[in-house]
Amino acid sequence: MERGGDFLMKQELTKREKLLIFSAALLVLFYLAFQFGFLPLYDRFTEGRAERERYLEDKAAVEANIANRSGITDSNEGAHQQLDTIRQDFPLLVPNEEISTVLTNLCLTNNLSPSALNITRPADPARSPQNDDQETATPLFTVVTVTMNVTGNYSSILGLIDDVDKLPYILITKMNYTENRGAETSETGSIAMTFELTYINP
Repeated sequence: MERGGDFLMKQELTKREKLLIFSAALLVLFYLAFQFGFLPLYDRFTEGRAERERYLEDKAAVEANIANRSGITDSNEGAHQQLDTIRQDFPLLVPNEEISTVLTNLCLTNNLSPSALNITRPADPARSPQNDDQETATPLFTVVTVTMNVTGNYSSILGLIDDVDKLPYILITKMNYTENRGAETSETGSIAMTFELTYINP
């Protein structure tokens, strides 16, 4: 009887071991299926959904641009018309010699005698060493500053101011009048003036 009991005990333990092995095998299979089957599929699904949302956003933006195309076209046409109007009032940028000639002729026309003239141009941003490795948009306008010393009477200065007011691209920003005290020059004085001339870049 003892031997039979030992045999049954060994057989029962064998079945339990088989059950444990089977359960462990199932857990391994479920883990492998989850790790290498479900997770990759879920990741691809998530990426696909995000990509679809990006496509939908791009599609909505394109459709909005198409819907606003007429408004954009009207804005562009208005901007071009405005630019054409501006170009009628402001000349293209010219060399310093021509700037000097324009201002000198204005002075001589109003009986003012120029004695000194200095022209200052802003630095060209496109030629700046900081912008060697990048493209820089050329500004639409260039403002040239000119300082002049002239001699003349007060009425001549008023005439010059009237002439400058008729030219939209020339502005007198500073003026200093010093009257001469000599007997022969009591009606004349020395005038230091600063002009700003606005030109369109070619």
